[in-house]
Amino acid sequence: MSRKILFFLSSDKFHAQTWKNGELGKPIYFLNSAEGLEQLSDFLRSHRDPTYILVDLIEEDFRHEVVPHLTGSNHHDLVLRKFEQYYRSTPFRLARRQRRQSEGRRDDEILFSALTNPARITAWLELLLLHETPIAGIYSLPHASIPLVKEIEYDQLLLLSWEKDAGLRQSYYYNQRLRFSRLTPLNTNTSFAEAVAAETARTYQYLQSLSLTPRGELLKAHIICHAQDKELLDASLPSNNHIQYAYIDMQQLGKRLKSKNTFTDSDATPIFLHQLAIKPPRGNYASSEHRHFYFLWQTKRALFGLAAATALVCIVWSGFAFMQSSGVDAEIETLNLQSNRIMAQSREITHDFQNDILNKDGSTVTATDMKTAVTLFRKLQFYSMPPQKILKELTTALDSFPRIRTIKLGWQASNLPGSSYPSQVITYNGELADFGKNYRSALDYLDRFQLALTRAGYTVTPIKMPLDFSSKGSISADIRESSDKPSEFSLKIIWRPQE
Repeated sequence: MSRKILFFLSSDKFHAQTWKNGELGKPIYFLNSAEGLEQLSDFLRSHRDPTYILVDLIEEDFRHEVVPHLTGSNHHDLVLRKFEQYYRSTPFRLARRQRRQSEGRRDDEILFSALTNPARITAWLELLLLHETPIAGIYSLPHASIPLVKEIEYDQLLLLSWEKDAGLRQSYYYNQRLRFSRLTPLNTNTSFAEAVAAETARTYQYLQSLSLTPRGELLKAHIICHAQDKELLDASLPSNNHIQYAYIDMQQLGKRLKSKNTFTDSDATPIFLHQLAIKPPRGNYASSEHRHFYFLWQTKRALFGLAAATALVCIVWSGFAFMQSSGVDAEIETLNLQSNRIMAQSREITHDFQNDILNKDGSTVTATDMKTAVTLFRKLQFYSMPPQKILKELTTALDSFPRIRTIKLGWQASNLPGSSYPSQVITYNGELADFGKNYRSALDYLDRFQLALTRAGYTVTPIKMPLDFSSKGSISADIRESSDKPSEFSLKIIWRPQE
């Protein structure tokens, strides 16, 4: 996995941690001062990886609404109207469609939320954008905690976690959907167990006052904590008729999320940062302007991947072409050997003929005999033509049609009607490649190849075609067959000597 930079912002703390292959690095804190901003600038100059910002602030508001089911621009306009109605003074706004009702008009249930004090994040964000940091998103801790409760069976659930730099976070879920969340800063004199006992009671009363919890139903409160705090919490938080407490062990949760860090206390910040790195929630508070450099980073990475894939394809294709050329070179070498052997035989015959032009008595051969011998010799040449002359035009035509590949080539001499000398009958077996299922284009390509052979002086007769269009043929296909399978064909090519 690629390295990521994770920022955590609370009311008075801001720190960064690197994340790679499931392990978080040590936090680096930046003060909200000129010196802290300069330290952050130095950090950003040496870290150009994708950046995720997790905020845990008191100033985060949630509103659950049921609105008509709309799509496209109508839905977009409705969301903008709600934003202007509730959160006009902040650009950090989010609308999440949670579900569509199954009865009545089948309206949409949407959770609107916003960071209502943008000044908390603006100064840091402007510096990140000044350094062209690829910001993937701005996420809040309540939204980032949604994947952690997916495997818990409940009707209504209160998830509690303690973040050392922020406070006690309580998020309320109803039927697997986030409805409400609140953050309470902890006093240094208040223990984790005492804060949980006091705040869960207040939260329960608050939920009752808003009628968010059905009366008479048991509220399940799950607390993310370290094993060493479980006994103290269990003693301080006895279950009653309203609230039933359960515990989520930090170390076991980290193993389930494949985190390589070791947790020494109940600070859940590393858990939420790791969850954000492996599976960011859909939707966040960042606008398209905030994410501009992240989109550029994605484009650059995609182009690098495309270039690497193109280079790999070129290497594979070059190897394949080299193997094909090796086979052609072997065929040419065989033809050259045959040609050299025939030429040697021709020279031997010529030498013997020159030695035999004198009669046994030493007299010279008459002119008539010489003429007869020359005529016979010229006719003999037509009975033993060199392969280069027979195949030269065929080779030139194959070079002009690269989509035709040779499977097998053979020829033999034959006395054909209308010719005084033996003709060479070539049987050419080949295949058409790279046409897919475009048989019309393939057949047109093959027709042009036959026409080129005819213009070169050959007589061409098809023996087997990729498709048989005759009345005796049949056309069938199997959709399971690959569209890249070559189409084989056979041609009878006749070469006649030019007298």
